[in-house]
Amino acid sequence: MNTTTQSFQKFFDDPILRALTTFAKERGVQLYLVGGSVRDLLLGRQTTDIDFTLASNAIQFAKAFAATIGAIAIALEENPPTARVIVKPGSSSQSPQLSMDFAQFRAASLTDDLRLRDLTINAMAIALESVETFTIMAREQILCRVIDPCGGMKDLKTGMLRFPSEQVVIADPVRLLRIYRFAAQLDFDISQEAIDLVTAHRSMLSDVAGERCRDELMKIFHVKKAHPYLQQMEASGLLAQVVPNIEETPRTLTALETFEENPIPPFLQSYRKEIERYLREKVSVETDRHSLIKLSLLLGDNVGDIGKRLRFSRKAGQFMECLISGSATLKNIIPQLTRKQINHFLRNHASDWWGILLYSAAVYPMDSAILKQIADTYYEHILPICKQGRLITGDDLIQEFHLKEGTQIGVLLKEIEDRQFDGEIRTRAEALAAVAVLIQKCP
Repeated sequence: MNTTTQSFQKFFDDPILRALTTFAKERGVQLYLVGGSVRDLLLGRQTTDIDFTLASNAIQFAKAFAATIGAIAIALEENPPTARVIVKPGSSSQSPQLSMDFAQFRAASLTDDLRLRDLTINAMAIALESVETFTIMAREQILCRVIDPCGGMKDLKTGMLRFPSEQVVIADPVRLLRIYRFAAQLDFDISQEAIDLVTAHRSMLSDVAGERCRDELMKIFHVKKAHPYLQQMEASGLLAQVVPNIEETPRTLTALETFEENPIPPFLQSYRKEIERYLREKVSVETDRHSLIKLSLLLGDNVGDIGKRLRFSRKAGQFMECLISGSATLKNIIPQLTRKQINHFLRNHASDWWGILLYSAAVYPMDSAILKQIADTYYEHILPICKQGRLITGDDLIQEFHLKEGTQIGVLLKEIEDRQFDGEIRTRAEALAAVAVLIQKCP
C-alpha cells in the first residue's frame, strides 16, 4: 500500500472522524476537508489540526456535533463564520488532542472559496462523504477525488510554492511572509512569479498587525535551519519590511548560520542534555529559548525596538535584551577572566547564562575552553551553594548579635552571601565569625 493511501486510511480510521462523517450525512450537510489538512494528507504528514468547510451554518453545525461527542465547541469568528471543536485526551479519540475547525464558504461556491486561499497547495478540498471508500481505493482514484482549481497537487509534486492570484496577496499581505514560512517548513521552492509579487507588494506588510508578522516569523525560526529562508527574504526586500533598521544584515545572518550549524560548541558537548532542555523551555506562549536566541542573533542591538513592534511578551523581550547585554559583559571580562568574575557573571544572569554563552559563541570568536570553564564553575560551585542555601539568616543575626530589623541586616547577609559564592566562607561558624568582624568595623 502506498504512502498516500496509508495516510488517508490512518487519518479517517479515527472514530471521531467516522462519527463526523455519519453526523454530516444524517443531516444532509456536504462537508469538505480543506486546506492544510488535504496538503498534509497528500504529503503523508501527521496532523491533529483539521480544517473543514461547508456552505452555511458552520458555527451551529460545529456546536451540534460537539454536543453529540461530548467535546468543546468555540466560536472563533463571524466573518466567515468559523468554530473550533476540541476533543481532549480521555475521549474516544485516539489522538492526544484533536482540533477541528469548521468554516463557512467565503464565496458563493467551494471552488471560488478555494481560489481565495493563501497558496495553491492550501487551496484543495475533498468531500468528506467519499472518505469511507478511500481505504480500498488505488492512489489514482484518491487523487481524482481532490478538488483542485489552482493546481495545488502539481505544485505539491514539484515542491513549488505559488499564490493562487495577485488578489490574495492584496487581500492579506501577511501571505507575503507566510510563503517563506511554508518554504522553510516544507523545504519547498518559491516560484519566480511569487517572488515578483513579494517584491511588488512588500511595502504593504508594514500595515499588517505586528503579532501576525511575529507568528509567521517565529514559525520560520522553529525550523532547524532558518537562515537560508531569511536570506531569500532579504534578497526580495521583505526582511527589511518585517524587521526594519537592522544594520549589517550579512553579519547577523552569518552569526545565525553559525548557531544553527553548531548550536552547542565542541567543549560543551558534555552538557548537551542540560543545554537541549534549556533551549526547549518556553519563554512565552509564542516561542521557546532556542527560537528567541536565533531571532536575537538576527536583530542584534535592534532587539528592543523591533520586539515592541512585533508585540513580543514582556518576558520574551527581557530574555532577548538579557542576551545582548550579557554577551557584551562576557566579551569585556574574558580578556582578564578570574574565578570571582565568573561567579559574579553566573549569579547576575542566574537563569539565562546558558543563552548568553551560546549567543556569544555565535557572535564572537571565543575559546570554547573558556565557555566550558564557566559551565563547570556553575555546576561544580554555584549550583551546590544554591542547593545548600544561606549559611545564616536574618533571625540568626538578631539572636546572635542582638541587631534590630533594618537595612543593616540586609547588607550583612549580602556580604556573607558574596563571600560564600567567592569561596571565602564555607560553614555557618565562618559566616558568624565574619559577621562579628564586620559589625566591629561598622561605626
